[in-house]
Amino acid sequence: MQLIRYLSEFKGTSTGLAIAIGNFDGLHLGHQAVIACMKAKAKQFNLTSAVMIFEPQPLEYFSKDKSPARIYSLRDKLQALEVAGVKLVFCMRFDAEFANMSAESYVLDLLHAKLGVKSVTVGTLFTFGKGGKYTIDDLRAIGSGVGMEASAIEGVMQHGKRISSTAIREMLKQGDLNGAKEALGRDYSMSGLVVHGNGIGRNLGFPTANVNVNRRVSPLRGVYAVKILSAYGIFDGMANVGVRPTVTNHGNKVILEVHIFDFKHSLYGESIRVFFISKIRDEKKFNNIDELRLQLMQDVKSAEVMLKDHHFEHLVKW
Repeated sequence: MQLIRYLSEFKGTSTGLAIAIGNFDGLHLGHQAVIACMKAKAKQFNLTSAVMIFEPQPLEYFSKDKSPARIYSLRDKLQALEVAGVKLVFCMRFDAEFANMSAESYVLDLLHAKLGVKSVTVGTLFTFGKGGKYTIDDLRAIGSGVGMEASAIEGVMQHGKRISSTAIREMLKQGDLNGAKEALGRDYSMSGLVVHGNGIGRNLGFPTANVNVNRRVSPLRGVYAVKILSAYGIFDGMANVGVRPTVTNHGNKVILEVHIFDFKHSLYGESIRVFFISKIRDEKKFNNIDELRLQLMQDVKSAEVMLKDHHFEHLVKW
């Protein structure tokens, strides 16, 4: 998969593009339906499959510090798109200039002239252009003049409700990992590089891999039973996502710590993916280190029970 961050890097294709446009946060089943339609159009019209995403995401640009937690980091989103078989990803910088683009400039100048788009696929809630005032109908009307066709895909339903990134964030916040898994089509996960910590976990008898997840806000908080995918294979473990109130004072900076069961290797500088299987408890501040150690011993037992019958052959795709 090729990632394009600047339009100057893109030299065009011999056939033109079929493109899906959206935030695709989490790449849930609704997003997957959009991408599946785009890929079908690419095959039908002999086009190259492509996706357009935005950094920052539009809501992050407009809401600033009040924006909701991301389901996936940019890294995880790109990996999910690659697994989905997308050939090209345009990661557009969403700034004042992009936000104020007219509908005509968006369709004719950007999509048609600069990218060579011949087919567009979006969700039915898609809007674009200045003020987000324009819809699929406008895209079709403007694009038809240059031979660009466009489709809008209805949402995928889960228990009578439309699957959405907002709904999945709420599931993750509430600890409903099974509901999130159903909506995503996969277990929820985070990935990142293992970095050096302060050794507190090791001193407690629970050495941890500290994972750099580059998140301002996390959709998860608490202690979880997890599966860990590493260069050494798949392992059971437990993870804490939070601020470690008993042992440190990092303010609101969220840290992902993973205690991997029966693991003897060094992971510093390597990338791992952590799959969240079941929530054990909320994070809490203990009165002292001994209380924390006793709770961690119980957490290990809980995690072992939760993970006993889980099998993860599908993780090799990641």
